[in-house]
Amino acid sequence: MPSCARCADRGRSCVYPPSRSRAASSSRPLLSDALRGSVPRVEDGLLAEVAGNTSSRTANLILADDLMLDLEFPLMDSDFTAPSSLIQTPSAPATGADWFLAPETWRMSHRVDTSAAMPISKATTKKYVAVLQSWFERWVTTGSSPFIHPCLYSASSPACVQVAYTTLASYIHRTPANTDTVLQIIEDRSNDLLRENGVILDRVGAEEWADGGEQDVDLFAQLTRLHALMVYQIIGLFDGDIRSRHVAQGHIAVQDSWAGKLFHSAAKALSNTHAVATHLVGCLPTPSTYSQQQWYLWILSESIRRAWLVAVSLSTVFSALQQRWSACPGSVMYTNRSGLWNAASATEWEKHCLGRNVAFLQRLECARLFDDTEPADIDEFGTAILDFTSNGEALEKWRDRSGGL
Repeated sequence: MPSCARCADRGRSCVYPPSRSRAASSSRPLLSDALRGSVPRVEDGLLAEVAGNTSSRTANLILADDLMLDLEFPLMDSDFTAPSSLIQTPSAPATGADWFLAPETWRMSHRVDTSAAMPISKATTKKYVAVLQSWFERWVTTGSSPFIHPCLYSASSPACVQVAYTTLASYIHRTPANTDTVLQIIEDRSNDLLRENGVILDRVGAEEWADGGEQDVDLFAQLTRLHALMVYQIIGLFDGDIRSRHVAQGHIAVQDSWAGKLFHSAAKALSNTHAVATHLVGCLPTPSTYSQQQWYLWILSESIRRAWLVAVSLSTVFSALQQRWSACPGSVMYTNRSGLWNAASATEWEKHCLGRNVAFLQRLECARLFDDTEPADIDEFGTAILDFTSNGEALEKWRDRSGGL
């Protein structure tokens, strides 16, 4: 019988409950045709193919403009030190429920010393935007993506998510004749979402909005509204339409505020082990076993972590492209190991957790993956974050050492 670290430290026995721009064609995706083949999934060879083709293909990205030279972002390296209790050795599997719910796993970290920061190139930044665009498009076509789990909306799909989903679908299939209409719909639905959540128009002339909503909002509702807003933001910020960009810029502060509120609410709610299961009610399907409950809790918590990372990166990337610099939004823990996100059942998920290290790490400490793992061990989300934030030379050596995967 496995035991969790907390019980082992206290000399107790673990007790487990019994099992119970606009397009020229008639249909235009988020990505240009030239880039569509350059954003492969992990199983298609990670993102290495894109790296070798950025010079000709990234010029076709649907970006607002082409202002950036090099960006100074704090990258992950060995100087970042996480609390020892959070660091798993390569051979340590994840056991016990609190490996992903413990209070310390919800700490947001910021690097103090940025002297070792390496510049991120324009090509790398454009490639990351292309990856995010492909994920949103995949959600429309398949119902899931590397940050929207296939089970997340299987039991309940709130109205704001349904509206965002159908609006995104209409955007992907827009025509030259209806593009203006589609973009106006996106603007209206985005503004409606803000008003419905208590957001107020702070500066009317600049159309900047301020989050005036209540802090105590249901956790799932916070996640769904952020997903919906991110749909409108990735379109508005990177479509290239001047009006759409202006509107989306006025919503950036709200997106960042909602992401922060969501993460801090999750830290408070999900680290309370006595009431944690109540947050699954009205969200994911009703669990029938203890193992399934733990899987659903991981899906919810990991979805929140990934939503935060994608949301703050959208704001950061746009700011950097526009101003040639951007402040580091910080770092949170997320799961890197392949197999967990795509697990089709609680049994399969549990097998991955118990069989090997899940690489549950802070973004700023993910450089250790170059020593502890092979590229095939890291899932699509983790690979995209590594590609965007880590040293390019270290990435190349890592992949060359592993046979170019």
